[in-house]
Amino acid sequence: MSFAPPYTRFAYAYDRMMENVDYDRWARYVEDLFEYYGPIPKRVLDIACGTGQVTVRLARSGYEMFGVDKALEMMLVAREKAKRIGVEIGLAQSDMRYLPFKESFDAVICLYDSINYMLTSEDLRKAFLSAASVLKTGGLYIFDVTTERNIVLHFHLQTFAETRDDFSYIWKNVYSFRDKICKTVLTFFIKEGDIYRRYDELHVQRIFEVDEVKGELERAGFKMLSAFDAFTFRRWGRDSDRINFVARKIR
Repeated sequence: MSFAPPYTRFAYAYDRMMENVDYDRWARYVEDLFEYYGPIPKRVLDIACGTGQVTVRLARSGYEMFGVDKALEMMLVAREKAKRIGVEIGLAQSDMRYLPFKESFDAVICLYDSINYMLTSEDLRKAFLSAASVLKTGGLYIFDVTTERNIVLHFHLQTFAETRDDFSYIWKNVYSFRDKICKTVLTFFIKEGDIYRRYDELHVQRIFEVDEVKGELERAGFKMLSAFDAFTFRRWGRDSDRINFVARKIR
């Protein structure tokens, strides 16, 4: 089986497949973290911004937003979304490990377990070093990771499927406890004229422990301020499905 790069064909259906995600809540949580830790940023980089769901919401709140994503197809959706609702956002295609900017952002965010796409400790280190390179000293770095609990309870060996007028999909998942790797095969059938054409994508994510994340943050010049149960200000626990990290660049 040959696979299209992740989030290329997915971009066509992504927003409709994620209709259950409360992006308003996510944007408010980011703003709450900005206010709690300070200083309130002006210029914010959204890494792995996808279709710009949080990017445009923060832009609407008055932040100067710039989004990057590895998948051009996702950013094209983000561009049209920003145009439709009347906000300005900057966009660039980039791998989070090799951000093409100077040290110019007051805050950096990377949401919805995008960090889990880093598959090795070296990849994680590169992502953190790259984030540090574009962030002003004293700026906040906010990101989250999905947990092993979430993958095992809600995804491992499970299959999801849905049919709509213009596309259908099958979503299969398997998790390796030894490697801490989750592999997801997404099969799309997208209507093109009078036919439905099949596309397959392979998504691979790795589970990271909090201690490893903290260590790599410190090596990249950050101080970890918190690891919260997502959308709260409570310390993460073994029952957390998602952990939200806040770090400050100190050097």
